[in-house]
Amino acid sequence: MRDAEHDRNYQDDGEHGGYADHGYDGDYDGDGDYENEHRRRSGWVFLGLALLLVVGTGYGAYSFLKQDDPSPTTNAGSTASATAGGVEQSPRNAARRFLAEWQAGDWSAAGALTSDPSAAGAALVGLDDGLRVGSRRLTVGEAQPQRPDGSVPVPFEARLTLKGAGEWTYTGSLTVAKAPGRGYLVGWAPSVPHPELTATTRLKLAPNQSGAGGDVLRAKGGAALSPTEYPSLAAIRTGLASKARPAEQAATGGTVLLVDAATGATVGQLATIGEVRTAPPTDGGVQTTLDAKLQAAAEQAVRGESRTISLAAVRISTGEIVAVANNPAGGPNNAFLGTTPPGSTLKIVSAATLLTKGAVDLDDKVGCPESANAGGMRFTNSEGRAFPEGTFKLAFAQSCNTTMANLSGKLTGADLSTIAHDCFGIGGNWKTGIVSFDGRVPAATDDTMKAANMIGQGQVQMNPLTMASVVATAKSGTFRQPHLLVDQEDLWRAPRELAPAVSSRLRTLMRSVVTEGTARESLGGLGGDVGAKTGTAEVGGGKPNNGWMVAYRGDIAVAVWVEGGITGGRSAGPIVKSFLGAAG
Repeated sequence: MRDAEHDRNYQDDGEHGGYADHGYDGDYDGDGDYENEHRRRSGWVFLGLALLLVVGTGYGAYSFLKQDDPSPTTNAGSTASATAGGVEQSPRNAARRFLAEWQAGDWSAAGALTSDPSAAGAALVGLDDGLRVGSRRLTVGEAQPQRPDGSVPVPFEARLTLKGAGEWTYTGSLTVAKAPGRGYLVGWAPSVPHPELTATTRLKLAPNQSGAGGDVLRAKGGAALSPTEYPSLAAIRTGLASKARPAEQAATGGTVLLVDAATGATVGQLATIGEVRTAPPTDGGVQTTLDAKLQAAAEQAVRGESRTISLAAVRISTGEIVAVANNPAGGPNNAFLGTTPPGSTLKIVSAATLLTKGAVDLDDKVGCPESANAGGMRFTNSEGRAFPEGTFKLAFAQSCNTTMANLSGKLTGADLSTIAHDCFGIGGNWKTGIVSFDGRVPAATDDTMKAANMIGQGQVQMNPLTMASVVATAKSGTFRQPHLLVDQEDLWRAPRELAPAVSSRLRTLMRSVVTEGTARESLGGLGGDVGAKTGTAEVGGGKPNNGWMVAYRGDIAVAVWVEGGITGGRSAGPIVKSFLGAAG
């Protein structure tokens, strides 16, 4: 007794009677008439169909595709067979069997039913990969009239589910022909999977794109600032982590493209699926004001340093924070949270106060004595400098403490504090995007404190961010609150601006520091519009002085603090030069 598969009878499609071997090939033994045997078989068929419906519609659809053509009676005692000795004798069945294996994803089996198994299998795999096919349903159509060459066209419909895009349906056609000793096979050609395909093209799905996700820190413009490439941003990354936004997720949809198989260049567009996105998606993470180029310059400037260093830079015209560096990278965020004396770099604010009050002008011969007394306290200059007949401009360029101590008598105890707050924004309620210390220049209660505050000692507390902002305000005349986020709201506004004449004089003073003063050695070679101020800050407790330098070049203002740097020009100066040199 043969199994049920071999007991089935087949007949070719009715319109191709010439292709069937019209003899009955079963092993019916004549015990009873054909009608009774037919009823018994029909019963088993209906039982099988019922079981298939229970299993599920998806498997049922596949089974029906695998099932051969119906086998009507061709004569009184026999049926036409579509296979003889395992060779397919029905064009439509040959097409059906090929589509069934394609639908099942059995590329080897599908290829074996074609005239070129290797090429067919590879092409079907390529189609699936290029279109990101999740599932497929292939439906065979009715065989068309035989062509003069003996081949038979059989149309089909392909319904492909493309991952992340949706469903795409198209029609194609198979050419089925007899091969010697193999029966009917699908004649392979590059256009079998899709009629637009050629030997030099392939299909590719361009799905709608989602934005890049994660809590990545992003420079202005969207470039990712990875922890590996930008280690100095560790504290900034931590401070902004809670402000990370999820990426925009793509709606289902995409475009089916015909592309060059060798280059991947688009040849044509075959279909659009769902709602195709035309605008780029919004990336996730934190969108900052940082400039990728300038941040890289900041990283390079502090790389390899063993000392504790902090750098902050702002864009003068906007207040955007463009670069931050803390060394060591895993240390505290001294650039934003430092509360240390800024030394002589605060003389920018002191000069602005004196100029605003009309207490001095640049060419006034105020002298720079070796020492001065204010409230009983003796003040001296770094490295014993003295210029007895020097002008205020020269005294500023050479960072004379004694000049400021003598001129402090022309101001009240509140004047420096008022200008620092009202014009430079020091001590305002800044909203930078993360926690920051916004500087402190208190009103002096005696003459000694007044003089000490004017040279950045006494009770003055600053950090690189507040000092970079001082430089930006001095150059532009307008305080623009430093901020890290592109969409930062409620930026603090200073009550008033510096007078244009005061701002102009401050630029002249800062330029003189570079051309003839304490920054000449470190910054003198930089081209363009460059101004600076150096600082040496005493910290007490027997510790070495800290070094400071603040500067501008073009639209960028920067401040660098070096713990234990002794002098600003020699410790912070090379770092500032490295950074501004890269800023261009």
